[in-house]
Amino acid sequence: MADLLRDFRILLRVAWLTELEHKANFFISVIGALAFNAGQLLFIGVLLNAFGSIAGWTPAEVMVLFGIRMASHSMYAFFFRRVIDVDLVVHTGEFDRYLLRPTSPFLQLLTRRFNLQQFGDVIVAAAILAVALPKASITWHPLLALWLVIAIGAGGMLEGALQLARGALAFRLQNTQSLTALIDTVFGTYGNFPLQIFGTLGSILFTVVLPLAFVGWIPAAIVTGRTDSLWFPTWLAWLSPAVGVAGMAAAIFFFTRQSRHYSSPGS
Repeated sequence: MADLLRDFRILLRVAWLTELEHKANFFISVIGALAFNAGQLLFIGVLLNAFGSIAGWTPAEVMVLFGIRMASHSMYAFFFRRVIDVDLVVHTGEFDRYLLRPTSPFLQLLTRRFNLQQFGDVIVAAAILAVALPKASITWHPLLALWLVIAIGAGGMLEGALQLARGALAFRLQNTQSLTALIDTVFGTYGNFPLQIFGTLGSILFTVVLPLAFVGWIPAAIVTGRTDSLWFPTWLAWLSPAVGVAGMAAAIFFFTRQSRHYSSPGS
């Protein structure tokens, strides 16, 4: 484990320094992320202004949900975003180099590039939570605060797990990039709202089939006390971070198994 962490730190530093060779990228990337997230925030604001609440959730509670979802996405973007590059590294032969180096191919994939755009996501998530949490009448205690931090991290792991599992299919299939956009669109479009607005069937779909609920709705329901909106017992909701951890472990295992089918293009 110590060697694994050391390798990750070294590779992350190299990727970070490489990205900073073009310093203007930092400002352009951050501004782009801020503009995109501002568009999502504006859309939610329009809905709240028109209806006053969403599925019984107050504006402050909806913004808490949005902030948590954004924070989870930031964790995914910061540590796992490069899993979307599996198609590229497989079909261009870059994966050949990963197999020759004395460290995990998965770690090399994660650190092949450090995307500065994620700082924009972090800024937006922090700003929204800083404004919304005090207005949501939350009864804080140490366990709840710790649980929220863990849930945000687990949400990021879950989003990364879905993209990694999708990418692992590239070892057998020609192109899986369309699935990348699909996952991003579903998380970015539907993950910002209380999922009971889609009815019981929709809530179950976004919890069991496509586990979108674990990156926003469930954590926000626990924090704001809106567990009455969930279709399952509250005690199960408290265990929800385990889904993200288990999902990432399963995705890494799947990636490793699928990599055995890698066939170098010879380039």
